[in-house]
Amino acid sequence: MRKMKNLKIAVFCLICSVVLTTSCNKTTENPDVKSGDEDYTELIEKSKAMQEHVEAFKEKMEYYRDNAGVKSGGQLYSADEAVTELESLLNYNFCYTGIECNKKSFVTSEVLMPLDDIQRINDPELMIVYYDKVIDTIQAQMNRVNYCNMKLLLVDIEVAQYDSNGDAVISIGALIGNETTSILQNDAWIFGKNEGLCVTGWYNDEDAATQLCTRVTNSMYVDPPSGYIWTFGDPHDQTISPLDHPLWTASTHNNYLDYKIFYAEDAFYTPNTTLIIGDDEECLSAYEMSFYEAHYISFAEEVEDNYSQDFSYCLNDGNEYNVGNHHYIQHDYTIYVGTKLLKYPFTVDDILEY
Repeated sequence: MRKMKNLKIAVFCLICSVVLTTSCNKTTENPDVKSGDEDYTELIEKSKAMQEHVEAFKEKMEYYRDNAGVKSGGQLYSADEAVTELESLLNYNFCYTGIECNKKSFVTSEVLMPLDDIQRINDPELMIVYYDKVIDTIQAQMNRVNYCNMKLLLVDIEVAQYDSNGDAVISIGALIGNETTSILQNDAWIFGKNEGLCVTGWYNDEDAATQLCTRVTNSMYVDPPSGYIWTFGDPHDQTISPLDHPLWTASTHNNYLDYKIFYAEDAFYTPNTTLIIGDDEECLSAYEMSFYEAHYISFAEEVEDNYSQDFSYCLNDGNEYNVGNHHYIQHDYTIYVGTKLLKYPFTVDDILEY
């Protein structure tokens, strides 16, 4: 599990509340604030405050881009504060929510943020050496993934460490999806690698892993009120390891529903006995799909509780590994949560065109 970003949480909460009183003066007409029996009025007011703060930060960065001769500014940011400001802007301005993706990738890169002697960075320097660099980095990450219909789904930025000069090493994580309609089918699916149904083979670039992730999303994702989309800030993620959640004893370990997360291996406990992973292990029956779906949803709910945040996305890959002579296959299941706000109007800028 990744560490809690305590300072980021505090700053993000401050962003959400600091301009609440001024946000009430906004004249933009909003659509109905109710969805079913739930009243979203308070959340919409918080969301409007967040929007105004994010847009003010964006205008500041664009001002310094257009006036490149300005070398120092009035506001100083710590590395953590700068990370939170930019992460909030990227998620609000460039990230899509509520779209179907048949493929997703989480890509990470690191950039250097030069700081002054007291580990601060001012407005123009933040623009010159950091703001554009982070956007350029995400564009490069997306071009490496190179899906046919790419969408930026979530951005997670952290201060990874400080180097010997006192500058900050920034980790940039981007969740990238391929927008398409996922076709759910209650059938037997191959564990991963986009190899489709067990009997007919290739099927719309789907497999058991992508199918299960879609089913988790359908269960966890709450539709926003009419006219809005969700936006997620201060994201966190948790990866669930199959081996941490066994459902067997030594006498029953048999590559069939042995863990809450799909896992199968070629060798068991009996010395000198090797079992090749074959079709029986790779093919998840309709019963197995339902079995894992229940556990995968339960894990998503637990991660929400762990961070007191809301489910945003999941990433579930079917992968195979070789460690020495040992061969095993498994699902690598990561759950993303964030502080959920509403966005209106719901336009999203394409970061590749920025």
